[in-house]
Order: sequence, then C-alpha cells, then structure tokens
Amino acid sequence: MRVALISDIHANLDALESALADMPAADRIVCCGDIVGYYDRPNEVCALVRERGIACIRGNHDAYVIGALTPGAENRLAYRTDWTRDTLAPAHRQWLESLGTELIIDACGRRLRLRHASPWDEETYLYPNAETALARLRIGRDEILAVGHTHRPLQRRIDEGWLVNPGSVGQPRDGKPGAAYAMVDLNTGTIEQRRVVYDVASMQSRLAAQGWDPRIVDLLSVTRDA
Repeated sequence: MRVALISDIHANLDALESALADMPAADRIVCCGDIVGYYDRPNEVCALVRERGIACIRGNHDAYVIGALTPGAENRLAYRTDWTRDTLAPAHRQWLESLGTELIIDACGRRLRLRHASPWDEETYLYPNAETALARLRIGRDEILAVGHTHRPLQRRIDEGWLVNPGSVGQPRDGKPGAAYAMVDLNTGTIEQRRVVYDVASMQSRLAAQGWDPRIVDLLSVTRDA
C-alpha cells in the first residue's frame, strides 16, 4: 500500500495543485492538518481536498478557525484566522469541524499514525533538536508516526519505529521553496521525501496586490532556514 503524505497546505491552492500533479500513483492521500490559515484560497483548497477524497485530520490553524483553539493575539492577524473564518463557506467550515485529531492506517503489517504536531496536542513542535519533546515519544515496531506543524521535512528513528514529517505543501520553512510532501510505502516501510517547484513569484504578486502581510508573502521564497 502506497500512501501520499501531505501537511500544512495553508490555503495555498497553487502549491496543492502542483503537489497533486507531481504525485506518483498512491492508494491513498492523507493530510496531517493545517488545511487553512495564512493564505488566500481556503474555499478552493477545501473543495479540492474533499473532491480528491484526501483523508485529513485537523491542525492548529484549522482549530483556530473553527474556535476549538485560540491563537495568540500577537499572531492572529498574520495567521489570517478571522479573515479565513469570515471567508470560509459554511459547508467547508462544517467539514473542518468534523475532522478528528488522529488517523491510523493499518496495512501490510505496519501502522501509519497521523497527528498534526505531536501525539499529545496540536501545538508542540517536534524539531530535530527538541530533545525534551522527542523523549516523550514512544513509537512501536513497524509503526510510522507522521506529523506536520514544523513545516520542515524530517525522518528519524525513534525506538523501533519512525518519526516522519513530510514538510509543508503551502509554506516550507527549510529554505527550499516549493511544495513538499512524502510517499510512504507500507509494503516495504520506505519513505521518500519529495518537493515540486511551482510559480511562487506569481502567487506572491497576487498576495501583495491584495495587501497581504509582506512577512507572510516572503516566507514562500525564503532560501534559508526561517
């Protein structure tokens, strides 16, 4: 069973379409959350994700928009939380409200477990140097724990299993512009990190014309660790 793993789309339709067009054949496409937030196509992204039958869990930005979590006041404007809530069609908001915080796929003698940030919440960052948080992880034999949230690809052996982060489709923060995702083969246990280039400059021009926060626009093309 081949699973395409995406995360942190953040209402970036251009990046999502590019990732889906680049994607090899997969039995399932799954998403580790943060479907909306930051960028300007929340309705179109939700519609495409639902149309393609992509199985999703919610991320912290999705939770902010539906009111399940509260963002810090200093970040709320940059996150476009209120704008997204006001812009989102009722059907898409109801769909976000229906999403859980965990998804488990058991196949081929292996388990793929999806969480947005960590096994215990939607906001803890599992960076490679986050030793305190990483020490809390328990990953069993033939288990892959897939998370997003950091916007940085990661593949790390933990106990007898693997921690994997596909990076961000819509807002990479590892200094490599483009839409990041991963392919997980549950038959073999192999994980392939992938990246596809799209027209970032065109999207940035559109956002700038709409008055988007320049810092958030610039993140799309940063070529250093942000």
